[in-house]
Amino acid sequence: MKFHVLAVIIFSSALCGCGGDGRPSLVEVEGAVTLDGEPIGGAQLAFIPDAGNEIQRGSRATSDSGGKFTVGTYAVNDGIPVGKYKVTVIKEELDGELPEGYNTEDPSANAKPMKMKLFTPIHYSIPEETDLTIEVTSDGMSPATIALEGGGGPVIKTQGGRPANEP
Repeated sequence: MKFHVLAVIIFSSALCGCGGDGRPSLVEVEGAVTLDGEPIGGAQLAFIPDAGNEIQRGSRATSDSGGKFTVGTYAVNDGIPVGKYKVTVIKEELDGELPEGYNTEDPSANAKPMKMKLFTPIHYSIPEETDLTIEVTSDGMSPATIALEGGGGPVIKTQGGRPANEP
């Protein structure tokens, strides 16, 4: 009987090391993102697994006002599997002022669109063009700071607004 209890405990421990429910173990990773050496708050980061990674699920993070972030894979801030990743970074900001009476809860209901422009250089937001990479080990992420260089991009999209032929 003691042997069976011991076997169950060992088997259960092995499953916990795999992240349980078939998920991989995750490493809690914190980092920072900068543009020309200055922290970027409100940036959206995506971590795209290298083709050689065992796990092919991407991870995400959003930087705080000081440019700091914590990565999440299955939930916010839960960590990232060990491996190599390509990183995309994007931060958009409002171009000009919001139209008067702009409905932020239902942008499609607005007569005038909101214009956004890129704060970060556009090539960092395109997986095929970004040159940003990281490696995650059991010790954390290297490099710990994701450093972008260059100015922002053009106005890239509008949000909301009805097509011109609608009343």
